[in-house]
Amino acid sequence: KLKIHTTSPFAIGFNFNFGKDEKKKLNLDSMQSIIDKRFEIILERVDNYFQNCLEIFKTKLSQNEIDLINKFKNFLKTLFKKFNTLTFDSTFQNEFNKLKETDYLKIYLDNIELNYYQELFNFYLEDNVFNKKDYNIEDDGVTYGVIDYFTTFNDDKTYLKHKTSLFMDGISYRFSVDDAKTLITFEKIKESGVLPNPLPIFIDKNEFKNTDDMIKIFKTESFETGEKLSYSEILKKVFDKDKAKVLKNYYLLFFQVENKELVIKDFDFVSMFRYSLEKEHQNPKVLNLYELFKDGKLRESIEIKDIFFFERYVVRTIFNNSLVHIDDKKNSYRVKYFEEIDSTYVSVGDSVYQMIIKYRKAFYDYIYKSKTEAISCYMFDEIVFNSIIGDLRKDKLNDKKQHTKEYSIKEKLNIWFSLYNYFTNSYGRLDMSSKIPELLERMKKIANNQEEHFKSVEEFVFGAGQIIYYLLNQSKASERTHALLEPFIQKVQSEQLQNSISQAINAYKHEISFGKGRFERLASEVLAFDTDENLKNYQRLLLAGYFASPVIYEKKEKDNESTLEEGGDNE
Repeated sequence: KLKIHTTSPFAIGFNFNFGKDEKKKLNLDSMQSIIDKRFEIILERVDNYFQNCLEIFKTKLSQNEIDLINKFKNFLKTLFKKFNTLTFDSTFQNEFNKLKETDYLKIYLDNIELNYYQELFNFYLEDNVFNKKDYNIEDDGVTYGVIDYFTTFNDDKTYLKHKTSLFMDGISYRFSVDDAKTLITFEKIKESGVLPNPLPIFIDKNEFKNTDDMIKIFKTESFETGEKLSYSEILKKVFDKDKAKVLKNYYLLFFQVENKELVIKDFDFVSMFRYSLEKEHQNPKVLNLYELFKDGKLRESIEIKDIFFFERYVVRTIFNNSLVHIDDKKNSYRVKYFEEIDSTYVSVGDSVYQMIIKYRKAFYDYIYKSKTEAISCYMFDEIVFNSIIGDLRKDKLNDKKQHTKEYSIKEKLNIWFSLYNYFTNSYGRLDMSSKIPELLERMKKIANNQEEHFKSVEEFVFGAGQIIYYLLNQSKASERTHALLEPFIQKVQSEQLQNSISQAINAYKHEISFGKGRFERLASEVLAFDTDENLKNYQRLLLAGYFASPVIYEKKEKDNESTLEEGGDNE
């Protein structure tokens, strides 16, 4: 198994090929013995290796270079013999155990220019790029042959051969020397893990000219600084530098390594990439409809300036940091559009997990391929609603009697209602970002004036949410969590909802001071309203009313629960 894997007269490289299980069985003595044996094997092969190198490169090497190579060979033989005289201690064993199975020992001459290394390697490839010379053909002075990257030989598999095809020798495709070398280079780059994923592939030379900034950034960051940039990070640098930059007519390849094999997960054409989300000189905004706080101050509206901020903020939030996973402490960013997601990893349970599995491909298409039709308003409704339901079920009370999921729910409501009409199929829908403040003002008028009454189903359901919040807030139970709201949300008829509210009033009547106050006026409107409409179509408004500022308490000072700091209620 032990082989020299280099092809240069100025370098030698090999690994010891220890598997993980094999290393575990080695003690210091057996490790010493095996390493000594493996250096003996390498020593036996050094002469043959350099003899082959001199034969391959004889037309390229000067006599001085040949002399240098012989000195290098003799130095290596002396070095490897010296290794066999060393006695290894526990420190060596500890360091050796850190080695991976793929780690190499590489020794090379650093006084040889890099471009000469490359020149000799290209010369080697000219003669060895094809794996079977018997299948080579000549056409107009150009040699075409077969490479492992694209072709699997079936010499020992009779039934897999192209017996009846018109392919010459049963080979479906041959490459020129230049194309074969390019594919080998691509294979090496791919294995290095430096390529961004997804990977843009430009076919048209005219379109490729527009990507000069992208190529420069990729080469500079990945090869000069050693920092591996993601596709989104590269594009962000491109468009931040040039707002007018246009990226269009290319293919987007998303690949993934599974069992050490590279698997293509998605390959599609992108006619035009949309980086900015600006429309009519405005970017979409997430309004602070639910009065969330940051650093002790009421949080400003959040402007979504580009598609990757949409991914970083909106997608991360509605899928609970599971589809787009950001670890702020480690400064890591990871997306899971195609890889397996363990349902236990999703922080709020199966409802969010199912939404991820069902819709993550749509979000990938929307963000990376600018398929704006991939996400509809109704799809967005389903996702955010189920995400909020998951939060309700996981809500707890912390030591300060604060709801652990209230901030998360209100942030999702802000996103949901602010982007309510942003996606496709929005015709005829309510403008929820303006409807919520309107409904809240209506609740104030109705709660403070007995001459005011509900005028619509929207007002009835929103008001029911306000009443339910007030009633559940009377509970002295230790598990007075937002999970108690879910049974009310499931009611589809007004009578069912009113009966549940009546039962709650009866359960908490000893905590309520009845009179002619805001609770009585709002509750009487909720219990008296009559409609035949299916309340399932108004679930969002029940949530909206429940989590909106409670008008029944409007003259009291806001308690800790109504002043939620960013990140302050996460488990």
